[in-house]
Amino acid sequence: MLFCQSLAGGIIVVGWTYRLAQRSALKFWFSQSAAAKSFTDFADFAAEQVAGQELIHWPNWFAQQNFRQTARTSAEVGFFAGAAFLLRSLVQSLWLNFWIGLRAIANTWAVTLPACVLWWFGWYDGWNNSFGKGYEQAIVGPLLSLFGIAWFIAAMFYLPLAQARQAVTGQWRSFYQFRLIRQLAKERWIYCVLLAGLYSLLSIPLSIMKTSPMFWMHNDPALGALTGPQVIAAMKSFFFWCALFVLPAFVILRLVAARIYASGLILLVQSGKITFADLAANERTVFERLGLLTTQPEPELHPVIRAAAWTGTRVGRVCGRGLLIAVWFSFVAQIYISEFLNYHSGLAWLNQPLVQLPWFRFLPLSLRNPMADLAAALLLILLATLVRSMVRSFRVLRSGRDGGQNGLF
Repeated sequence: MLFCQSLAGGIIVVGWTYRLAQRSALKFWFSQSAAAKSFTDFADFAAEQVAGQELIHWPNWFAQQNFRQTARTSAEVGFFAGAAFLLRSLVQSLWLNFWIGLRAIANTWAVTLPACVLWWFGWYDGWNNSFGKGYEQAIVGPLLSLFGIAWFIAAMFYLPLAQARQAVTGQWRSFYQFRLIRQLAKERWIYCVLLAGLYSLLSIPLSIMKTSPMFWMHNDPALGALTGPQVIAAMKSFFFWCALFVLPAFVILRLVAARIYASGLILLVQSGKITFADLAANERTVFERLGLLTTQPEPELHPVIRAAAWTGTRVGRVCGRGLLIAVWFSFVAQIYISEFLNYHSGLAWLNQPLVQLPWFRFLPLSLRNPMADLAAALLLILLATLVRSMVRSFRVLRSGRDGGQNGLF
C-alpha cells in the first residue's frame, strides 16, 4: 500500500506483479499437462532446476527468493564475502522488482502515453475555448480528445496480452511480437472482452475515490478551517487506505490476463497455428518438459457449443470488436466524468492506475508538487543502474569461478 503512494513505488509494484503473473502462467501450464502426474506437486516441478526454484513461492518484495537457503550458503564462503552476499540478498527482490517494473512500464507508456497526452491537451484546450470563446479553434479540443480516445482503445486491444507476454517470457522485446499477440487476441477475443469489462468495472470505485475529496466539505464544513499541512495529512491518509482496493485490483487484472495468455498459447501451439520457434526460450523449455507441444485434433463439440460457433467466424469477431470498443469507451468515459467533477491536473490524465502504474495519490498541486516524486524516481533509477553494474561484475567473477549455471527462467 505504501508503494502505491509514489512513482518509484508504483514501478516496484508493477515488477512484483509481473513476477507473480509469470508464476501463475507456469502453474496453469502445469495443471493442463498429463506429465504433471510424474511430479508430487507444482513446487516439485519448479524445484528441478536452480532458477525454477524462484517460482516455488510467491515473489518476495525485498529479500531474495528462498532466503534461508541463501543465508546458509553465504556462511560457507567466508565472513566478508558472505556478509556482502547476504547484504545483497536482503534487497535482491526489491532491485529485481524495480528493474522488471521499469522495463514493463516503459513498454506500456510507449503505446498508451500518446493517447493520455492527447486527452490532457484536448481537455485543456476545450476549457480554454469555453472561457475564451475562440470559435474558430473550437474544434481543436474535441478533435484531440477523439484522436486520444481512438488511440487508447486501439492500444487496449493489444496491451493486456502484450503485458502478459512480457511478464511470462521475462523479455521486454516480446512485448512487440505483434503477430503472435494478435493471434492470441483473435483466438481468445471473448475473454478479452470479459477482461475489458473487468477493467471498466474495477475502475468505478477508483473514479469514486478519486473524486470524493471534492465533496468532503459538503458533509463536514469544519474541514474548511484546516491548514495546508493538515489538508495534506488528511489526503495522504485517505489515498493510503485507497490502496486497499487499488493494489488487489491491479494484481487481479494482471493475473487474469496471464491466464488468458497461457490458455491461448496452449491452444495456438496444439492447433498448429504457431510453430515451436514462435515461443520464447523459457516457454519452449516448459512446454517440452510438460509435453504440451503435441498437436491435437479438434475435439467433437457439444451441440450447444456448435450453436455458439459463430463466435469464431468473421461475423462473430466483428461483433466482438464492436463490443470491445464499447467496453473500453466506458472505461475512458469514467476518466472524463471524474475529471469534470474534480480536476486533478495532468497526473490524472497521464497515468491510469489500472493500466499503467498503480500510483494512486492525487494531492493538490498548490500544496505539493509531484515533481518531487519524479526526482526521487530518477534518483532511484540512477542508484539501481549503479547496483546493477556491480551485480553484473559480481556474476562475471562468480561464473568464472564455478562455471555458471543456466536455469529455467
